[in-house]
Amino acid sequence: MATRTTKRRLKKILLWMEVSFILILGAGVGIVGGALYQIGKLLPDERAINEFTPTAATKIFSSDGETLAILADQYREPVPLSRIPVNLQKAIVAIEDSRFYDHHGLDFRGLTRALWTNIRGGNLKQQGASTLTQQLARDIYLTQKKTLSRKLKEAMLAVQIERNWAKKQILETYLNQVYFGSGAYGVQSAAKTYFGKDVKDLNLAQCALIAGLAQRPNELSPYRHADRAIRRRNVVLTRMVEVGFLPKENAQKAMQQGIRLAAKQKPQHVGYFHAPYFVTHVVEQLKDTYGDDLLYKGGFRVMTSLNYKMQQVAEQALAQGLERSRYMGVHDAALVCVDPYTGYVRAMVGGVDFKKDQFNCVTQAHRQPGSSFKAFVYTAAIDTGHLSAFGSISARAPSIKGPDGKWWTPQNHDRIGYRSGLSVRTAFAMSVNTAAVNALMSVGADTVAEYAQRLGIRSKLRAYPSLALGASEVTPLEMAVAYGAFATKGTHCEPISIIKILDRDNATIFENVPRPKRVNVNPATFEAMDGLFRAVVTSGTAASSGADRVPDAHGKTGTTENYTDAWFVGYTPDLVTAVWAGNRNNKPMRRGYGGTICAPIWANYMIEAVKLNPKGSSRPKPEAGEAMIAKADTDESSRERRRRSRDRAADASEAPPNATPETSTAAGTDAGEAHADSGELASVSANSTNTVQVRVCDESYLIAGPNCPSTRRLTFVSGMQPRQMCDVHRGARSQNVKSRRRAPAQPAAGHAAPEGEGSTAN
Repeated sequence: MATRTTKRRLKKILLWMEVSFILILGAGVGIVGGALYQIGKLLPDERAINEFTPTAATKIFSSDGETLAILADQYREPVPLSRIPVNLQKAIVAIEDSRFYDHHGLDFRGLTRALWTNIRGGNLKQQGASTLTQQLARDIYLTQKKTLSRKLKEAMLAVQIERNWAKKQILETYLNQVYFGSGAYGVQSAAKTYFGKDVKDLNLAQCALIAGLAQRPNELSPYRHADRAIRRRNVVLTRMVEVGFLPKENAQKAMQQGIRLAAKQKPQHVGYFHAPYFVTHVVEQLKDTYGDDLLYKGGFRVMTSLNYKMQQVAEQALAQGLERSRYMGVHDAALVCVDPYTGYVRAMVGGVDFKKDQFNCVTQAHRQPGSSFKAFVYTAAIDTGHLSAFGSISARAPSIKGPDGKWWTPQNHDRIGYRSGLSVRTAFAMSVNTAAVNALMSVGADTVAEYAQRLGIRSKLRAYPSLALGASEVTPLEMAVAYGAFATKGTHCEPISIIKILDRDNATIFENVPRPKRVNVNPATFEAMDGLFRAVVTSGTAASSGADRVPDAHGKTGTTENYTDAWFVGYTPDLVTAVWAGNRNNKPMRRGYGGTICAPIWANYMIEAVKLNPKGSSRPKPEAGEAMIAKADTDESSRERRRRSRDRAADASEAPPNATPETSTAAGTDAGEAHADSGELASVSANSTNTVQVRVCDESYLIAGPNCPSTRRLTFVSGMQPRQMCDVHRGARSQNVKSRRRAPAQPAAGHAAPEGEGSTAN
């Protein structure tokens, strides 16, 4: 009886134990299932997995193929599996996941083997069991933090990836994704980092070394621990033999090789390598369009307009020029060079030391241009018929009442005063301030500002009389672009620094095509201004700077009040370069002029730049005879304007040397009458007969003499032609010419004569 009772009790206990086990098991399964379900909700869906592409660095190139910068949060250059050596593929599989082609994301056999090995060794971290697919899932979607939830996510993602991707796709993505140390992500980056090679050119020993780095990239770095890297490489080669991927003799031969690295220390692969001010300018434009995330991960290839050889010359010329000018108390400078026919920025040096100060003086510094702004004053006055480039202008200092009721009288350099008129050529070449103000007053400050903006100035200009002396702030880039219209004889192009952008598949996603526009200024005016700019170099404020060593050089110096800014903006037929120097804290220099500081820098740069300028220049071929035909206008008001200009030019040419300003200046013309067409310059016609041909000297743009080495025949609107014989190539230079080239001061040897200077207060 007792036995039956005992049996019944035992059955009940076993039944309850079975029920309890089932309940506990069910609860456990439910908990695990629920956990897995919740974890699964946090994982990316299959669509996101299928659309995954590895991040890639954006590269910025110069127009002559130099890599200027690589932008990335990780240095990675994805390559297709076909470019990766088979030995490298086998080495990775052998050392990281020898059963890669047999499992479906999780290798249970490998997991059991690793667990047994760790237990025998007494170290549960001795050997891991993650497959390549699990490692890839961790690198793409998860963190490196070792937690149970992360391991579960890793396993589930590995299964998803295996279900959606072919083995080749998994291996290719892994090889482009994994970190190999020294800042290199992916095998292509590793090949360039350690061996300076494209991955396809790696030999067996190099493939094995890179494969071995994936385990502990920092501890095995050949830059820091060459012995460890070699031992690990040999382990990889041995493992390749064990799994049947490599004959033993090939492995032994590879083991005998040493390591020849590309550099003694790890190279910089991400950042600005060259032309940092220009690259910053480009990057800001890219950020505005594409944003940071796409810029640093999208794998763009950005083709820029910069010519790296010209950039190197610019940096050297600026550094040497500043060193020579330190005694003048100048500490900041900038240079920008532009192709006037395309707007391509060929060189840009925005400051002295990018590491210390990233402020780009070429694009961000708004500085008073001083006398270099007089180019727009004389252009407006000549184009509206208020001046003739071959006539005279009053240099007597005017007294002008300002809006505040105060009187302002401009001054020349060292307070030099003029009681009579000067030729326009001399006034411009010697940068006489009083003459420039008189020219502006004859045409109006508003008109001068409008002409400056028509030519390319984009900054807001204050239309006061002091505008004639450059009292409104502009950037060096604006000045270079605006002077481009003088170089091209009337064509304006907006500056271009980015020419083309390619995506990671080499498809063009952006292309910047130059869009030249004809400036609404009479072609004869540009011819006249060309002669004035040439006079600055040959006999004016830049005569001793060396600028005349540059073939067909033209330009204008500029110096502001109290010597806070110095400029030289000049051009040849194919290049325009603006140079600024000064102190950004507005501390005055010690008598630092545009002719003594900036013009020599410009000359030293341009002498080499014109040689380096790419062949097949964008400049159009000159017309027959290289003559710019001045086309007459059929508009009635324009004909009347030209008639007045001819009358004034004739009067000026007949005036005696001691003529008073009243008889030698064009200031008597009413500015409002000259703009009867509401400020719009009338169109020109090729059918005019009011022209005259004159053979002029290529250097002075005056009537050619028997000693002029190079001449050309030009056609001018009647009354606008030169009337003075060239004084540059006479057999014996007259004393007054020599003294004029030295006046009005005696600067240090090798520097240009200082230009006219005056107050820029309103």
